[in-house]
Amino acid sequence: MDNQERKRGGPERFLYSFLAIVVAVGIWFYVDSYGNNGSAYPARQKITDIPIEYTGLNSLAENGLMLSYGDETSESVDLTFEGARTLVCQLDRSRIRVSANLGNITSPGTQTVQYTVSYLNEEGRATIAAGQRFARVNRVDWSIENATVQISEMTRKEVDIRCELMGNVAEGYSAGQIQLSQNTVELQGLEEELSKVSYAKVTLDVGPEAKETTTRRLTCQFYDESDELIEDYHFRATTAQITVTLPVSLTKDLNLIVEFLEAPGAKKNNISYKIEPEFVTVSGEAANLENVSEIILGEQNLLDLVGAEGRVIHTYSIEIPDGCQNESGVTRATMQIAFKDMAFRDVETENFVIDAAQLSDGKTAEVLTESLTVSVFGASASVDAVTESNLIVTPRLKDFAAASGVVTVPAQVSVRNGPDVGIMGNYEVQVRIRESVD
Repeated sequence: MDNQERKRGGPERFLYSFLAIVVAVGIWFYVDSYGNNGSAYPARQKITDIPIEYTGLNSLAENGLMLSYGDETSESVDLTFEGARTLVCQLDRSRIRVSANLGNITSPGTQTVQYTVSYLNEEGRATIAAGQRFARVNRVDWSIENATVQISEMTRKEVDIRCELMGNVAEGYSAGQIQLSQNTVELQGLEEELSKVSYAKVTLDVGPEAKETTTRRLTCQFYDESDELIEDYHFRATTAQITVTLPVSLTKDLNLIVEFLEAPGAKKNNISYKIEPEFVTVSGEAANLENVSEIILGEQNLLDLVGAEGRVIHTYSIEIPDGCQNESGVTRATMQIAFKDMAFRDVETENFVIDAAQLSDGKTAEVLTESLTVSVFGASASVDAVTESNLIVTPRLKDFAAASGVVTVPAQVSVRNGPDVGIMGNYEVQVRIRESVD
């Protein structure tokens, strides 16, 4: 019986203990929050070494002054806060901002300035909501009532800016001269510090295979005469960052090309030509050159060469693609051209064809010219192969559609089912136009 009672009593005792703890915590929370005449009992928290942020440094510089960091300048403050425990326990040192404005100081020496305390939100900004929450916490003690600052007369020094290049350009590409938005930077600070600065340096890393122009905003670092980096300093630079550009260009050999306009009897495979120079070396942005392999100098109508004696010489200007540079320095190209095999022959034909569609309704026409001698040209083998049956003469009657009687009209000569030859000269035939007889 006793064992059964003990078994039943074990869970019950655990439940009673748990409820007692919950009730005790609730009572404690209520008394802590409302036991002080309806208000929470105050709690305190001390936060140490909160950095002091000094503003108005530009105004100091305009007056030829600067803030000197050292033993006489307050760099941090300890603050003790009092308020509801739930609020005080949530205070975060990183979100407490202590700032002092030096903009009204106009003379050097040791001086005291008031500082202000504000609370920032999670994003590091001083918002109304964060301020209202912080207003319910009182600042009851502090290590210093005001900030002490040492103000000194400012010294100015101008140093050169150097650029260190890291990385390489890709094969077939070339790097131009590094361009800096400014070549010097002015430093403002104590003579003792500035005397140690020899030059400023930025480092531009273009990667292992740069293929395009690289532009970056880079922060200056400062070095002494031994080329050692100065890491701990209190002087200021009038320009924190500069713009650095490394022009990267693609270099290519572009072939010089002339486009040939072919015609019957005048074909590209029957010419001999030479262009000097054959190519030019060009550099420029990859976007302007990646898909370019040649420069077209101009057009050459091969009919213009028919009948020419010897080699014909033409000169062309070399037009470089936009945004590119001619690395060869050559601005004009010369082409010598001639037909390898050009023959001429007169062929007599009696093949006349009337195009009735060129006549008015009710009109007919007949060619009175019995034969026509036609001059043909082209490669020797083609010219020799031309026969009378290959040549067709068609009178041009469009402008004489309403005429009657015998008229002399232009004629078009074409080659039908024959070799590749061209026709030289202009031709006319006599035609009789009359009313058709039904």
